[in-house]
Amino acid sequence: MEDHTGIGRTRSATSELVYRIRARIREQELFPGEKLGSERALAESLGVSRSDLRNALTVLESDHEIIRKIGRAGGIVISDGRLERNINTVESLPTIARRQGMRVSSKVLQAVIAPASVSDVRLLRLPGEHPMIYDITRLRYIEDRPLSLERSHLPAYLFPLFLTRDLTTPFYTMFERDYGVYPCNVDETLESAVGDEQENELLQIEAETPLMRIHRIAYASDGCPFERATDVYIADRMRFTMHHSGYVRLSATSTQNMTK
Repeated sequence: MEDHTGIGRTRSATSELVYRIRARIREQELFPGEKLGSERALAESLGVSRSDLRNALTVLESDHEIIRKIGRAGGIVISDGRLERNINTVESLPTIARRQGMRVSSKVLQAVIAPASVSDVRLLRLPGEHPMIYDITRLRYIEDRPLSLERSHLPAYLFPLFLTRDLTTPFYTMFERDYGVYPCNVDETLESAVGDEQENELLQIEAETPLMRIHRIAYASDGCPFERATDVYIADRMRFTMHHSGYVRLSATSTQNMTK
């Protein structure tokens, strides 16, 4: 008869350590994105071996309560399972996720070349009488769960034969590597929304589930717009952040109202 006593003791010790770490997070009132510390420091403060600590951290990480980051700036970071994305970033979503210890993958739903619309011509500053764009829609997954729908319009003249490439890989990496187009600035607007029937079905969510919709125009280092995109995120799987310092100019309307 097989002896499971040792396995049972290990599981019990791991459960107890998980409880202690959760209690410490509550006591210190740590928020997502803050560090609990390094493995070494946490093991010493809890009076346990790093091997035992790693067993407990594996449980917490599988429950999306912490993320373990490696490197000089790494450590044990508090998480609530949401992916954090800075507003007005030129980083690709997979790059953002990888830095946070998460994995983002993509599925191409549509990739066609089509005549540019009137707004495409204006916003992308397209030359010629009958400009064409690539119309590409991708479904994004985070840890194999639907995260977002991304629809991109790209000037066809800037990216020859783009539809022959692997469109599940980060676009911005291909822009730089294959076309010499270097993302530099973006203009984005963020708004709350609910999805239509097709969006809800693709994202596998119930009707009226809160979404966040981002409209984006991206510019290359020479000031030329190279992407017009709309991203629709499931709201409770994302957190949007922004860091700003310095003077914020009020709108002309607000300034006028203050001087009346």
